[in-house]
Amino acid sequence: MSEKIMKGRTFRIKIEGPIAEIIMTRPQVLNAANWDWMNDLHEALDEVEAMNDLRAVIISGEGRSFSTGIDLKSLALGEISANWFRSWEQAMHRIEMLHPITIARMQGYAIGGGLQVALACDLRVASEDAQMGLPAVLEALIPGLGTHRLPRFIGAGRARRMILTGELISAKEAMAIGLVDWVFPTEEIVQMTKDVIEKLSAGSKAAQYFSKMLINTAFDEDVEAACEIYLDYQTKAIAAPEHKTAMENYRRLKGIG
Repeated sequence: MSEKIMKGRTFRIKIEGPIAEIIMTRPQVLNAANWDWMNDLHEALDEVEAMNDLRAVIISGEGRSFSTGIDLKSLALGEISANWFRSWEQAMHRIEMLHPITIARMQGYAIGGGLQVALACDLRVASEDAQMGLPAVLEALIPGLGTHRLPRFIGAGRARRMILTGELISAKEAMAIGLVDWVFPTEEIVQMTKDVIEKLSAGSKAAQYFSKMLINTAFDEDVEAACEIYLDYQTKAIAAPEHKTAMENYRRLKGIG
């Protein structure tokens, strides 16, 4: 296992075999995001994008909360500009486009930008004590492209309520409405996340990547365009070495050929 400390010390990266963990390290402010945080996140993404052998990337927060999103002190001091919000959305898109499967491991507060980070990931694991929400309107802000992503997970009606009221929901309720995929006891969440990744690793890396790219555009393309993209991806998945290995294993198991 290796660990790299990011230059600005608001993130660090931990590598364990084919798994990378991007860890937010501002626990004293519940991992709130300022300009240093933003720059360090992009640097962390540079690092993991260059790692070709990764199967999964976990995004987590140090301390008692995942992240409370935008640093309100920085915002109140006028340090957050329109360029910050643009950089934020670029980072969220980069998370969505990562080749490995991405998993948000949430505890405590996962609100505002913290929930937006989780929504940009492929999967979400929450501890029983986690609370989630997009309270930006209570700070006279729009919750970024959480307005775009949240309805895709939980439907427009539920998303409208969460966004317009800014209310928080529990991990149990989040699980019930499809906002999170697993809820575990707080003391077990680290090991259980590893267990989830172990199961995911049984699938083909290429097939999983192409599948998640199709899912990302599922609400944007009509069925004819989606079919053409799918056929292109399927051709590439069949050409991947993992498919050849899977078919060799199947023939061996069935005594074929």
